[in-house]
Amino acid sequence: MIMNTSLTTTTLADQAEEKIIEYIKKNELVPGNTLPNEMQFSEMLGISRSVVREAMSRLRMLGLIQSRTKRGMVITEPPLLNGFKKVLVPNLLSMDTLKEIIGMRISLEIGLADFLFANLQQNDLDELEQIVSRQQVLGIKNLSIEDEMQFHTKIYEIAGNDFILQLDTIMHPIFEFVKQNYKNYFLPVNKKLAETGERVTHPDLFFLIKSRDKEGYRKSIKQHLKPYWEFIYNFDL
Repeated sequence: MIMNTSLTTTTLADQAEEKIIEYIKKNELVPGNTLPNEMQFSEMLGISRSVVREAMSRLRMLGLIQSRTKRGMVITEPPLLNGFKKVLVPNLLSMDTLKEIIGMRISLEIGLADFLFANLQQNDLDELEQIVSRQQVLGIKNLSIEDEMQFHTKIYEIAGNDFILQLDTIMHPIFEFVKQNYKNYFLPVNKKLAETGERVTHPDLFFLIKSRDKEGYRKSIKQHLKPYWEFIYNFDL
């Protein structure tokens, strides 16, 4: 007897969730629009109210809908990175995935140069100078994960892209991974760069920003992130 091995793990709640999202798309609903209630969806989809209730509960958790007094379920603009934030735990991710996330960060940092210099104001320079001065006093060995992130977070703020800034706030676990594995994977590259005079520090980057040297900054930020590049391409884990 030949058995059908193409088993599906899709539940009724999964199907209901997909159909409700399809309803939203088909009817071109936008944030503020009201959805049919549980009873109406149950009748439309031919699914019990309890299943519809579970599907709508999932959509609430995603931030796609919310309950409003006297209006019922209303469409909302979802916080796109919420789900990503909940699962971004380094020990749950493979090394290949970690490398891809770090690669994404490299791409963002280099690509932000035009936005950074287009939006740069004197108060931004003042804040960056304070950050760099404090980090120099602490010394690289005494920097916390928050200290490591602070300079780059300010760069994202200046660039003015809220989505990237949100992404930065959930990158903390990646910085934690780097900190915990610094000695094995990143320190050797930094030592080599320091010996050849090729290492680029936050003060070096700040000088280029203050000098309004966009092309110099673009080249130097790539060099600043070289330990991460080497981690992606030259470490087999």
